[in-house]
Amino acid sequence: MLKVDLNKRESLVILEPNGKLSEDDFVNASKIIDPFILENKKLNGLIIYVESFPSWDSFSSLLEHLKFVDNHHKKISHVAFVTNSLLGNFAQRFMDYFISAEIKTFSYPDLKEAKDWIKNSNFKRHGLSIEIEKFDDEFMLTFKISGKLTHEDYEKINPLLKSSLEGIQNPKLNVLADISELEGWEMQAVWDDFKFGLKYGSTFGKVAIYGTSSWIDYGVKISSWFVGGEIKQFDHLNDAINWISEN
Repeated sequence: MLKVDLNKRESLVILEPNGKLSEDDFVNASKIIDPFILENKKLNGLIIYVESFPSWDSFSSLLEHLKFVDNHHKKISHVAFVTNSLLGNFAQRFMDYFISAEIKTFSYPDLKEAKDWIKNSNFKRHGLSIEIEKFDDEFMLTFKISGKLTHEDYEKINPLLKSSLEGIQNPKLNVLADISELEGWEMQAVWDDFKFGLKYGSTFGKVAIYGTSSWIDYGVKISSWFVGGEIKQFDHLNDAINWISEN
């Protein structure tokens, strides 16, 4: 059995397993969580709250679990394991492969601390989601930044690009950058931005920037010094997607 507690005001879900988990448990959880994510585009936090971590009652249940994680990983900002089970640490490493979110483990009595961690982290409004897709020798890099761009953000982007472009001659990289919630750069990130442009500038094709701000036009002009592609800023996300998808 899996108890699902959705707090819509705080955009927080607590999953409380009791005994063995079944395939139906994750299907029912999705029915509760999916409509909220569809309406609000994201979920601030997911808490797995259980004193002793249960097992799956069948291999099909495990697959359903992975499907649940995979369907939601880009929409969840923070995941907390609140448990005394040693499996909590394993699960944290396990889910790193599926969730582009900050993940942290807490002791079972520390449910309030887990909630506060999620609440305070999202109050800072910092996050980075990245996706890269390959079509022959052409790539599409999609990323969204919330809050202030940091040095750590570039440390996530660079290895992803390096591994994806390695061994390909003259790759073409199109970029869809959602900076509608971007609040600026840290000083270290400004230098990283400069190095990023010098390293990958010649590989860029189209760069679509979604978001409006008093400094975005200036930022686009600066970026054009280093990017050997066509850059365009959009006030509407659908317009950015349509433009970058054109042949």
